[in-house]
Amino acid sequence: MIPFPRVATIFSCLALAVVLLSSCKKETPEAGPRPPVPVTLGTVIQKDMPNHKEWIGNLQGTVTALVKPNVAGNIIQRYYTEGSVVKQGEPLFQIDPAPFQATLDQAKANLSTAIAQETKVQQDFVRAQNLLAGKVISVQEFQNQQQNYQATVSEVAAKQAAVQSAQVNLDFTKVVAPIDGMAGLANYEVGTYVSSSSPQPLTTIVAIDPIKVVFQVGQDDYLSFISQSLKDPSMASEYKKQDESSGMRMLLSDGMTYPQKGVFRAANNQISTQTGSITVEGTFPNPGSLLRPGLFARVQATVGVQQNALVVPLAAVITIQNLHQLAVVGADNKVSIRNVNLGMMTRDEAVVLSGVDAGEKIVVQGTQKVVDGCTVMPLTSPTASPTPMASSASENGAIRSIPASTPSPSSAAASKSAK
Repeated sequence: MIPFPRVATIFSCLALAVVLLSSCKKETPEAGPRPPVPVTLGTVIQKDMPNHKEWIGNLQGTVTALVKPNVAGNIIQRYYTEGSVVKQGEPLFQIDPAPFQATLDQAKANLSTAIAQETKVQQDFVRAQNLLAGKVISVQEFQNQQQNYQATVSEVAAKQAAVQSAQVNLDFTKVVAPIDGMAGLANYEVGTYVSSSSPQPLTTIVAIDPIKVVFQVGQDDYLSFISQSLKDPSMASEYKKQDESSGMRMLLSDGMTYPQKGVFRAANNQISTQTGSITVEGTFPNPGSLLRPGLFARVQATVGVQQNALVVPLAAVITIQNLHQLAVVGADNKVSIRNVNLGMMTRDEAVVLSGVDAGEKIVVQGTQKVVDGCTVMPLTSPTASPTPMASSASENGAIRSIPASTPSPSSAAASKSAK
C-alpha cells in the first residue's frame, strides 16, 4: 500500500503537467512583417562598350629558314655557336672544298684551251675573208671557215659557264646564314657526309625580333569585328585603323603581362570549315630575343565597339543554370526579379541585350538574400576614399558602392541583449 504523502506528491505532479500542456496549446502570435534586406545598389548605364576578347595562341618566328647544303660532302668545320644570334651571310658550316676546287681548276684549264683554239680559228676566219675578197677561195670554203669560228666561240662560252658553275659549287661548300636570326642546334657533327637530300637540315634559323603570335579567331568574333563595317562599308578602313591602333596585349603562360604592345600582322583568306575559325597573326617586339617560338600565350585585343550598350556590373547578374536574371529595385525599394539576355562580358561588366532600361536601379551586392517582391534597404557609400578596386569599377562605368562595415540595427540589438 502506497503511503499517503507519496500519493499527494504524485497528484501534485500530474496537476502541474496538465497546466503546462494546456499552456502549450495556446496559439503563437503571428510574425511581424519581414524587415528590409540591406543591399548595395548599382545603376544600368548606357555607353559605348569596347568588345575586349581573348584567345589562346603560340609564338612563332616571323621567318623560319631551314639551312640545307647545296652540295654534297663531308663537314669539316662548324663556325657558329648553337643558340646564338647570327647575321645574314655569316658562315655556319664548311664542307670539304677540295673536290670542288679541283673541278674548278679543271674547268679553268679547259677554258684556257678553248680560248686559245678560238684565237687560232679567228685568225683563219679573218684570212678567209681577205681571200674571198680577192676571189682566191670559193664561197663554200669561206662559209666553212665561218661556221668553224662560230662553233669555237660557242665552245668558249660553254667553258666559261663550266667555270662559273664550278665556282658556285665551291662557294656553296661554305654554308652561310640566309637570314638574320637565332640559330638552332646543329643536326650534323663535323665529319658527317651531307647532301641536299639529307633527311634533316644542317640547322634552323628563326627571326624572332619581332616575334609572331598565331591564334584562332572564331567566326562569331570575326563577325563582331566586321559588324560596324557591314553596316557602313564606307567606314570600314576607319574602323580597322581604330581597332589596330588599340593594339594587342599578351599574357604569358605564367600569368605575367608582356610589357610590349603588339600589332596586327595578317589574317588568313578564309575561315576553316572544320573548326569555324580563322587564323590570325600578330607581332610583338622581342628585345634581347628572350621570347622563343613554341611558347603558349593569351592574346587580348579589341574586336569592335558596341554603340550605346546597356552595361551592368557583372556581380549583379544572377545565374541559374543557363538563365540570367537581375534584381531590379523600384522607387518603393521593392525588388522585381527579371530575366535578361546578356551579350559580351568582361571580368567586371556585362552587356544586357534586353530586360532592363538605362537608369534603372539594380542590386549589386546582396543578390543572394533578395527574392521577388521583397523590400530592400539601400546602403550608403562609405565616407572614406575608395579603394583601387572601387575606383577601377567606376572607371569601367559600373556604379557600385562598397557597404560600410557598420553593424545593422538588428545585429546591434542582438549584440546588446547578448551582453
